Amino acid sequence: MSKVLKGFLFGLILTAFAVVPLMAQSNVTTLAAGGTIGDVNSSAAFTAGADSTVNGYVTAVAAVTLGAGTKVSGNVTAGAAFTSGDSAKIKGSVSAKAAFTSGANSTIDGNVTVGADFTSGANSVISGNVYVTGAVTLGAGSKILGTVHSGVGVITYGAGATVGSVN
Repeated sequence: MSKVLKGFLFGLILTAFAVVPLMAQSNVTTLAAGGTIGDVNSSAAFTAGADSTVNGYVTAVAAVTLGAGTKVSGNVTAGAAFTSGDSAKIKGSVSAKAAFTSGANSTIDGNVTVGADFTSGANSVISGNVYVTGAVTLGAGSKILGTVHSGVGVITYGAGATVGSVN
C-alpha cells in the first residue's frame, strides 16, 4: 500500500474518533460517577452518577436521575419523573412529565416545566420561570428568580425561600 493511501486511511480513522464523541449518544441509560459524555438520547430512563458531566442535553423517554454534583450544559427532558442530587448544575431548562425533586444547592439556568408536583431542595436557585401542574414546595433558602405557576394553587415556602412573582 502506498504511503499516501496509508496516510489517508490513518487520517480518516483519527477523524472518526474525533467526530463520534460529539454526536448524540443513543440509548444510553447510565453514566458512571465522574464520567463525561456528549448529548444523551435514551429510549428508556437515564441515570448519571455523582460528579458526572453531560456536555449537551439529556432526553429520556422515562425518568432522569442526576447524581450529586452532576453538570449538564443543555436542557433536560424527562418522559417521567426527574430527580437531581445535591449541587447539580443545569445550564438549560428542565421539562418532566411527572414529579421533579431537586437536591439542595442545585442550580437551573432556564425554566422548569413539571407535569406533577415540584420540590426544590434547600438553597437551590432557578433563574427562569417554574410551571407546575401540581403543588410547589420550596426548600429553605430556595430562590426562583422568575415566576411560579402552580396548577392547583398550592405553593409552600420553606424558611427564607423567595420567588420573583406568583401567577
